[in-house]
Amino acid sequence: MAKRRRTGDQLTGGTGDVSPQLLSGLVLQTAADTTTTATIALPVNRIPGSDKDVTIIELLKIWCDFPQLIGTAVGEVGYNLGVFFTTTSFGTTATTFNDPAVLALIQIQKRGAFTAAGTYFYRELGVESVDLTDGAGHGILVATDNMFAQCTSSSTGAANTVSFKLLYRFKRVSLVEYIGIVQSQQ
Repeated sequence: MAKRRRTGDQLTGGTGDVSPQLLSGLVLQTAADTTTTATIALPVNRIPGSDKDVTIIELLKIWCDFPQLIGTAVGEVGYNLGVFFTTTSFGTTATTFNDPAVLALIQIQKRGAFTAAGTYFYRELGVESVDLTDGAGHGILVATDNMFAQCTSSSTGAANTVSFKLLYRFKRVSLVEYIGIVQSQQ
């Protein structure tokens, strides 16, 4: 039986990059519950390809480590803390999930109550994550030099710091596809 001819590496986009890399960062709010955006400089592959393809980032997964938030007042309480990962900087203007530049949102929300005798409202320490693959290992393509992490919160009473890790690999795409991705992510 003759061997089947491979037409390309579908999972790695032709780069052969089967070992994803991690990029770490954090976003620190400038004041309590103030929308703040941090720039994430993406690694730019300077290895030249053919004149018909471009190497870009394929984003696979994001992890966020949220701070422990414990209320201090008696009565009903609740808070919201989230990080938007985008291809456009929104600065201190809060973005929304339906904006085309938003790639992912990781958010925690808690509601609870306090009593004079004690509390039952707290958040367990832990890491939240979002898988950006299609179930077959293909992630979201990012064709910008920078991404942005925007931290938004309400009722936390703190200038929150959220650490994150991005799992990515390089992927080769055609010049036409690259131009389309750049236009859609601006």
